Amino acid sequence: MSDDRPDVAGAGMSRAMRQLWGRREDGRRGPKPAMSVRAIAVEAVALADAEGLDAVTMAALASRLGFTTMSLYRYVESRQDLLEVMVDEAVGPPPTLNRRRGWRGQIEEWAGAEAAQFFAHPWVFAVQTGAPPVGPNLVGWMEAGFAALNRTRLGPQEVASSLLTVDGYVRSNVQLALQFAVPGAAERWATQLRSVLDPDAMPTVRIVLDSGALEDGSVSTEPEESAEFGFGLGLVLDGIERIAARTQRH
Repeated sequence: MSDDRPDVAGAGMSRAMRQLWGRREDGRRGPKPAMSVRAIAVEAVALADAEGLDAVTMAALASRLGFTTMSLYRYVESRQDLLEVMVDEAVGPPPTLNRRRGWRGQIEEWAGAEAAQFFAHPWVFAVQTGAPPVGPNLVGWMEAGFAALNRTRLGPQEVASSLLTVDGYVRSNVQLALQFAVPGAAERWATQLRSVLDPDAMPTVRIVLDSGALEDGSVSTEPEESAEFGFGLGLVLDGIERIAARTQRH
């Protein structure tokens, strides 16, 4: 069977990303590569997890792999290319969603699994790709999310927009939780606000502050245990459900 897919090299995809997809330049000669791009990405992710993203330089990674820096460039042509394959490795393969659950339950699983990956590799948020993801793992997450949301009978554009909204919510909630990950951070924040807040100028903020809502510990780095995560996700899914019901009536 002929492969009529477009030439990914012509589409501007990096050599490293092409290899993640199992595509290589036709007719390339030379010895069999001693290392795969995926294996390099695994090592780079481990380095970022241990020492932070700034520690991941081409020289440091090459030394860790037992390569010369120049030989590493045979696999990844730039640090930016390396960062993009690292993100694909960090998010990992998509979750296997429970087929017995409805679309809403599946998206809850999807969102929780995505949040867990971000918490495990928070440096991902510092990587700026400049374009939507094209890595096979990340596209696999899209497939899983689209398949679940397709059960709402929304159109393709609405399905895509819905998943983008869910993904945006997950990312923002994780980043917020990471900011408050230090024990006592929320309590210190509330104490500082009480020391400067004029209740006559900002009466509603003061009411919420006095209720304890800003320091109740609901923001957590464990999505399954986070009341804040579940509440916000529920709001998003309620909106999708309402739009889906309205669409089906017409």
